[in-house]
Amino acid sequence: MNVSELKERLLNLVDVFEEKESLLTELDRAIGDGDHGVNMLRGFKALPEKLDDSSISALLKSTGMTLMSNIGGASGPLYGFSFVKMSQVVGDEIEKENLKTLLNTFSEAVAQRGKVELNEKTMYDVIERTNEAVNNGETLSFEDLQSFAESTKDIVATKGRAAYFKEASKGHVDPGAQSSVYILNALIGAD
Repeated sequence: MNVSELKERLLNLVDVFEEKESLLTELDRAIGDGDHGVNMLRGFKALPEKLDDSSISALLKSTGMTLMSNIGGASGPLYGFSFVKMSQVVGDEIEKENLKTLLNTFSEAVAQRGKVELNEKTMYDVIERTNEAVNNGETLSFEDLQSFAESTKDIVATKGRAAYFKEASKGHVDPGAQSSVYILNALIGAD
């Protein structure tokens, strides 16, 4: 994937988050404060005028900085920091080997910044499972990514706002896990 392809995929996320805003809001209303859809849409709507497409590294860094300053809650710093970190390890194009490095960096950045592990009902559950699968040579579809998000339904949240809901958080997909499906889909070109 070259810089113009990645730019197109990132800009397409504006439409995706516009379409999925109410779903993400509904998920967040069940086990959070109900603003995840609005926040994600605001962050991605700011992208078109802020992107630097002079290189893939510049594209990822400008995406990260934009998300960090436009998405509220925990998601802005987590996604933003991750994109900035990925900008430091990306090559001139995203190809198979480089994608593994990118996903590993994405996963490590979220784990480090969010102080999370697997099975705590967070976006990390989707990001790390995607990272593991791609690093094991698997080719993932959108449905595969979605199944990782769906698996958060059975987890009792122990991190983030959802942790306040304890047992009542079970039975709901984590909103951050759901939004990470769309972002990962753009990065790995699953669709």
